[in-house]
Amino acid sequence: MSKPTLMYHRQSSGGIGGLLRCLALARSLSRQYQVVVLNNGPLPKGISAPAGVAVLQMPECDYHQLGENQDYNQFASDRRDFSLLQYARLKPDVLMIETFPFARGGRKEELQPLLDLARADPDRKPVVLCCMIDMHAANVADLESENQQIVELLEQYFDAVLVHSDPKFARLEELFQPQNGLATPVVYTGFLAPGRSTVIPTGAKEKRILVSAGGGAFGGSLFRTAIEAHRLLWEAEGLPMTIITGPMLPRTEAQKLLWLSRHSHALTIKRTVPNIGVEMRKVRWSVSQCGYSTAAEVIRSGVAPLFVPSQDERCAGQIERARRLHHWGASRLLVESHLNAASLAHEVMQLVRFVPRETGFDMSGSAKTISLIEQLTTQSGFGYSEGSKKEHAKVVASSKR
Repeated sequence: MSKPTLMYHRQSSGGIGGLLRCLALARSLSRQYQVVVLNNGPLPKGISAPAGVAVLQMPECDYHQLGENQDYNQFASDRRDFSLLQYARLKPDVLMIETFPFARGGRKEELQPLLDLARADPDRKPVVLCCMIDMHAANVADLESENQQIVELLEQYFDAVLVHSDPKFARLEELFQPQNGLATPVVYTGFLAPGRSTVIPTGAKEKRILVSAGGGAFGGSLFRTAIEAHRLLWEAEGLPMTIITGPMLPRTEAQKLLWLSRHSHALTIKRTVPNIGVEMRKVRWSVSQCGYSTAAEVIRSGVAPLFVPSQDERCAGQIERARRLHHWGASRLLVESHLNAASLAHEVMQLVRFVPRETGFDMSGSAKTISLIEQLTTQSGFGYSEGSKKEHAKVVASSKR
């Protein structure tokens, strides 16, 4: 019997962490499902779909830049039609949608027709899931009328809400409190942290500072300040530093960093690395912005972290996530408004003497997500066909071109 088909509708967050997290989850899901990802946002050079997973690029739309731009209607129409076409071709047994209906923005016009289509056939109803990360709840509506609309959409269309977090760290109801509660089940899967969880003993780690900012789109200020701070750190402590800029740092910014670091000793600048988690496990200290994927890698790797969360509105959740980890004693924190060479150098010198607390957070998000979907699909009793398998094979082949 062929595998059931899972269609994953991904929403871009402006960085690269969400894409890598989605692809890692898709790779895990592909053992049991034929996975097709509808991707909103750029696919950076060097990043490709895992074997057996199709990634289809939706018409791109950056909600944060549209504002009152009337072109939004055309974007929404194009993306709606694209999603409906792929759904009709694939007839998926599982439909996963990121962040909707919680995310602010005009996604209802795009996604409600897709959800209507998924619920239209009384004889064949796919399992429909909303998935979201820990602090994405910071973006949910805060008006009672909007909260009620979210509740109605969830209860009309969705079988469950998957929160990729440990409930000890963050719970949806902290920020989303509808007046009459929510009947749709909310399940905490644990953090999604791709790859192996091997931890290298501290004594075997390199005495080096690793500076990163996810894909790098919002990391320019941190990187420039790190270069200045390294001069102070090298003189005071003799600490080497590696900066991983990420593929989304603008090329002009990357060139500026190379120029600023031209006289620096023991400072290495890399554009990309195969696996940031592997790099973190090698070193003793990490300086980063506290994006979801970076935070998950930090928690799992055992590196001593300093978080400098971005204040850009497109990085919503970083500040609250960093504050919570600091509260747990798992990290140090420097707010971006206080960031300069002296303050960063001072915080890194404190970091050298800092021992992060073990949190015990659940890091098995992929396995629990797969287990939950299997339970729901078994309960729904859906059937899938050889035709669906053949259509998926066509989509995978076309996505590789």
